[in-house]
Amino acid sequence: MADLPFPIRTRKELVESGKAQHHHVLPQTGWVSYYLRGEEDITGALDLFRKNYDRLTARKGARS
Repeated sequence: MADLPFPIRTRKELVESGKAQHHHVLPQTGWVSYYLRGEEDITGALDLFRKNYDRLTARKGARS
């Protein structure tokens, strides 16, 4: 399982599109859970990590 934080608006988009699920412990927050059941799920997890990385580095660049 991969758990990642996103803004709530992004979490809603990810859950509605089926790319992630509500966080297994904190469903009312921006956190999402992504379940890895097999090799076929790795690409989806990497996509979420990339999306989060891009979001955070863009935010950091905006502050510079």
